[in-house]
Amino acid sequence: MGIQFDFDTAVGVGRADGILMDIARRAQVPQSKHEEAIEHYQGLAQHVDREGSPLQDKVIENYPSGSFSIHAATYSRVKDGQHDVDVVMEVDVQPGTDPEWMLDTLFDAVKGEPGSKYNDYKVDRNTRCVTVTYPDGVTVDLMPVVRIPGGPERSAHLHHHKPETGEKALKEVNPKAFTNHFNANIGTSDTFAAKFRSRRLLVEGLLEKAETQPLPDHLPIEEKSPRLIAIQLFKRFRDVQYRPKSRSRLRKPPSVVIAALALDAGPMTDSLTTELKAIARRFSEAITEAEESGRTLEIRNPAHPADVFTDRWPEDRASQRLWQNDLEDFVHKLELLEQDEFDPERVKKELTKMFGETLANHAIEEHFRGQSEIAKKNQLGMSGLGQMKPAVAATVASASVIVPAHASTNMGGALDDVDY
Repeated sequence: MGIQFDFDTAVGVGRADGILMDIARRAQVPQSKHEEAIEHYQGLAQHVDREGSPLQDKVIENYPSGSFSIHAATYSRVKDGQHDVDVVMEVDVQPGTDPEWMLDTLFDAVKGEPGSKYNDYKVDRNTRCVTVTYPDGVTVDLMPVVRIPGGPERSAHLHHHKPETGEKALKEVNPKAFTNHFNANIGTSDTFAAKFRSRRLLVEGLLEKAETQPLPDHLPIEEKSPRLIAIQLFKRFRDVQYRPKSRSRLRKPPSVVIAALALDAGPMTDSLTTELKAIARRFSEAITEAEESGRTLEIRNPAHPADVFTDRWPEDRASQRLWQNDLEDFVHKLELLEQDEFDPERVKKELTKMFGETLANHAIEEHFRGQSEIAKKNQLGMSGLGQMKPAVAATVASASVIVPAHASTNMGGALDDVDY
């Protein structure tokens, strides 16, 4: 079934913003993967709480934290459809429980006995969580926490233990409070939603997709605010910068720090390019303030100040200066993208440095696809809503102005062969 298409709105999307929209669509975790993630972590919780488990009847509640909880999840391995899910698991054990025991016990509960569900899976016991890797490469990080008696609502202690050094600690956290704070303050924009939808329809075709309805807690990309999508693109940029072997052992800026600073990046606009520059500049300013005081950056949970987001990154001032150089380069590349002159090879080269080679190639292809559609519709005499004017409608088959739709996904993009 056909749908009305606001051609004028699509044409009005700037080239830089259009390119970033196309990249964002392909990096999204679609509804099917979102639903799969829920099944994964709920299944893990039931398994940990099962009869015979060392944590039998000890799981109080479990819920996503990090990117999934604020609708900012993206693929970590786009070609393979791989993504990471962070899950908080509230357990009913004595406050002050030894971190080493807690993490070892959770590992044993997940791994189970031979023949049990996850025994053959790759299960890793980390410093603060237990990671389960599924056969398709998707990972779930289970972080056990214990609520603080008499503390603020949902405040808890996470358990930190580093076996190599014997280092142990209980860290006060409140991921639920940050999730609620972020989602209440991120803002929305109907204008941006209209632009994003029009851009998608321009490059992917005018046929209405046979989409299933999103889950109640799954936010389709066209309903996301420009700042939220900018956070996703910003995270992608960060991941690409820390991919080289020279940085393989370095910690990277935490996603939660990016999200917290993004909330403090000034008034929201309807331009992805402007939003990305605003987040990068705010992050850089925060590092400059720390440098001028001779210290490392410190960012706290705005909804629970005792929760320090930067307790493990930056490790030192050199780490934050390295990232600040990346941020300055990012802003420069975005400004180049906005220039009137368009050199496809140069733009592809810069996009590759920002977001990876295949997404860069995809963006250039979609750019020319969009330009081709604009040219065709102008020749056909399209009205502002994407409908052919009466004078030409009788002589042109409607199929000639409709680009075949990609494989249906609720995120407006195919899931095939997108690599780094």
